[in-house]
Amino acid sequence: MTTLLAFVVALGVLIVFHELGHYLVARWAGVKILKFSFGFGPKLFSKKMGRDQTEWIISAFPLGGYVSMLDEREEDQTILESERHRAFNRQSVFKRIAIVAAGPLANLLLAVFLYAVIGMMGQPMLKTVFWDPQPASQAQTVGIQRYDTAVSLAGARIGDVESFNWRLMEKAGERDVPMVVSRDGVERTVYWDLSAIEVENEKLSLPEQLGLTYHYGTTVIAEVQAGKPAQLAGLRAGDRVLKADGKEILISWQLLEKIRANKGEALILTVQGEKEDPREVAVYPTMGEITNEKGETMASPVIGAMIRFDPNLYWQQLGPIDSVVKGFERIVSITKSTAKAVTRMVTGDASTKGISGPVTIADYAGKSAEMGIRAYLAFLAMISVSLGILNLLPIPMLDGGHLLYYLVEIVCGRPLPDEWMAIGQKIGLFIVLALGALALTNDFVRLLQ
Repeated sequence: MTTLLAFVVALGVLIVFHELGHYLVARWAGVKILKFSFGFGPKLFSKKMGRDQTEWIISAFPLGGYVSMLDEREEDQTILESERHRAFNRQSVFKRIAIVAAGPLANLLLAVFLYAVIGMMGQPMLKTVFWDPQPASQAQTVGIQRYDTAVSLAGARIGDVESFNWRLMEKAGERDVPMVVSRDGVERTVYWDLSAIEVENEKLSLPEQLGLTYHYGTTVIAEVQAGKPAQLAGLRAGDRVLKADGKEILISWQLLEKIRANKGEALILTVQGEKEDPREVAVYPTMGEITNEKGETMASPVIGAMIRFDPNLYWQQLGPIDSVVKGFERIVSITKSTAKAVTRMVTGDASTKGISGPVTIADYAGKSAEMGIRAYLAFLAMISVSLGILNLLPIPMLDGGHLLYYLVEIVCGRPLPDEWMAIGQKIGLFIVLALGALALTNDFVRLLQ
């Protein structure tokens, strides 16, 4: 139910903003609006309002919408002579361009607004501090080491993992991409070959394809109980746990799993106190009681210490101006990445498996809604950008196709012949249906997997 509701709300917001863009600019240009519909198919609700008696409609299928304008080319419209100057086709080519472009631009501006809201709300951000690179990976080849911190990538300052991922996506397909890293206060530059990374890879993220891992935080002994195994072994409050039985401890639950799986043998911990060298201690867990995730008490090996995880996070909260600027920067980054991805798909250099349809979008809508308001707003922003860019593609039937017609009209000095536009519409319909079929196929393949 959450998934369906989140999906419908997302579609409603994005479609209404898109069509409002067309509507408001058309009104500004003096064009008469006949209908404004949210959705397609049978009418569920309609009401005529305003001086022009515009019909506002809610239709059965919320997978789109439309604004119907007065237009002499429409055979089903009866146009009074006194209103012909208000027909869409009677407007200058520049006004028509403004009206058509307003829908996608409204989606892009909505995304900027949503990203700005997220920035002003504030959110925890994971610092770009790296851990040991994967063996035989590019990260190991360029010399990335534990505690290296990314300072900038391709000239853009990097302060968090999210920004780093977006910048990687923007530079995908390029070679010799410089990244400045800091180690013990000393900066150096490494160069990435991003020509082979796959943006559409659903199993490995871009950093993982490079062999990068992150330092998520530190597992710390917060409190030691007197007379218990932890104290008897020499553990002290404030000790950082580096290893357990020789294996790296990246997150506190890894240590807890080690303790709970213990069979009465010595658990060798490598720990480090404040301003001390690492040391090894042998802890012998004893049976005790713990409370599981369901609130139930159960028997389990324990060491008599409170364990906490200090995440490698910082709180990022921006002012209104910085939030808007960052929103615009994010839109530019997404647009560049999308343009590259589309180009690579067209040329056959990238798979079309990354194209998603309504099923995948609905799934992401539900998951992001469950994660909280920030995640859901970020999802809305991303889909809004995607919708805006999709509609700007030069495909007949989409807004970008109409813009292409108008650019040809400017160059040639006259509109394209109606028969040419009719052929273009048929081609555009075929392309749109083919893309829709591909997206649905990808959706069902993901479900089956």
